[in-house]
Amino acid sequence: MQPLSKYRILSFGQAWAAPYGDMMMADMGADVIKVEPPGIGDHVRKWTRSDLKGLSPHLLAVNRNKRGIVIDLRNPAGKEVAMQLIAKSDAVIENFSPGTMAKLGLDYATLHERFPGLVYTSVSGFGNTGPYAQRPAYDMIIQGEGGFISVTGTEDGQVAKLGVPGLDVMTAMVACYSTLCALLERDATGKGQYLDISMLETAASSQAFNLISYSFTGEMPRPMGTAHPLLAPYQCYSTQSTPISIGILTDVHWCDFCDHVLERPDLSNAPLFATAMLRIDNRPQLNETLQPIFLTQKAEYWLERLNARGLVCGAVNDLNALLHHPQLEARKFFYHWPTPVGDIAVPGMPWRTDNRGEPVKRMPPGLGEHTHEVLSEWLDMPAHDIAALVSQGAVVCAT
Repeated sequence: MQPLSKYRILSFGQAWAAPYGDMMMADMGADVIKVEPPGIGDHVRKWTRSDLKGLSPHLLAVNRNKRGIVIDLRNPAGKEVAMQLIAKSDAVIENFSPGTMAKLGLDYATLHERFPGLVYTSVSGFGNTGPYAQRPAYDMIIQGEGGFISVTGTEDGQVAKLGVPGLDVMTAMVACYSTLCALLERDATGKGQYLDISMLETAASSQAFNLISYSFTGEMPRPMGTAHPLLAPYQCYSTQSTPISIGILTDVHWCDFCDHVLERPDLSNAPLFATAMLRIDNRPQLNETLQPIFLTQKAEYWLERLNARGLVCGAVNDLNALLHHPQLEARKFFYHWPTPVGDIAVPGMPWRTDNRGEPVKRMPPGLGEHTHEVLSEWLDMPAHDIAALVSQGAVVCAT
C-alpha cells in the first residue's frame, strides 16, 4: 500500500501550478480526480503543434496517475455532481483566478459549512488578497514580478527567464507539502482548513539569499550568466567540445584545483586570486585566465581530472544527453509511453522509497475518460443516472 492511498483528492487544477503538485500526491497513491470543463478541458490540451499530432507535452508532463472527469460547473446538475464528489473528498485543489470558485458556489467559505473536515487549497499568481489578487498570472509573469528575471541572463544585462516553468513547479510543490500537512492535522483534529498558496510569495521566498545580501549592502543583484555572486570560480566554461560547470567552494579546493587539475600551482597564491574574496573581487581577471586554459582540452578531459580530485563539476547537457545520462539510466528514471507519434520518454518520480513500485499506473487521462467510472465508484451512481446527466450536459463521458 502506498502512503497516500487513503486520500481522495478532487482537483480543479489547470496548467502546471496546481497539477504538478497533485500529480505528486497521485504518485504516492492518492486517488486524484482531475475535473475539467466541457469543450477543450484543461486549456493546455491545446498547447501543441502540428508535428505533435494534437498531443500536448504540457498536459502529458503533469497529469500521470490521475483519473479524469468532465463536469459543467455552470450547469446546476453538474454543480450538484461536484458537490457530491466534494462530500467524498479529503481535499480540494484549485488554481482558477481568485473569485472564480466563489461565483460557482464552490469556494471554501461555502463548502466549509457543509464539510468542516475538508482541506481546500487555492493556488494563484498573487494570492487571494491584496491589490494584485485579481491579476492573471503565468510562470513567466511571476518570474518577472518575483525578481527572477532581474537576476537571470547574461553579464551584459540581457535578461532571460528560466528555460523551464520553475515557479509553477516550485509553487506546486509548496501546495503539495502544505496540503499534506493540513491533511495530517485534519486526521488528528477532524478540522479542515483553507490554504492560500501564492506564486509570488514562493518566488520571493526563493530569493532569500539575494534579498539578504541586498539588505546588507544596498547593491542590487544583477544577471551574471552562470556565475554566482558569492563564489568564484562557480560557473560554466567553454571547452573544445561541450561546456562544463565547475564549483570551487573553498580556498583548499582552489589550491587543489590549481595544483592538480590545471597544473598551474602559480595561480593558487596569485595576488589577485589567493582567497575567496579576492577571486570574487577580481572575477573578470579570473575568467580571462581560466577560459583559455579550458579551451585547450575537451570536456571529458576536464571532468575526469576534476572528478579525480573530488571537486564539484558537471557536464552542460542538452536534452538528448540527459535522456541517455548514465546515472539516470542506471536508476531507471525514464519510462516510455506509446503515443500516436511513437514512444516518448517521460521523467519518473524525483524521489525513491523502499516501496516505490511502478512510477506510472495510469497515463494522463483523456478528456472525460473516467467520468463514468468515477461517478459509479465514488458515488455509487447507476448507469441510467449517469446517462441522464450526460443528456443534460452536466457531465461528459469520453466516447
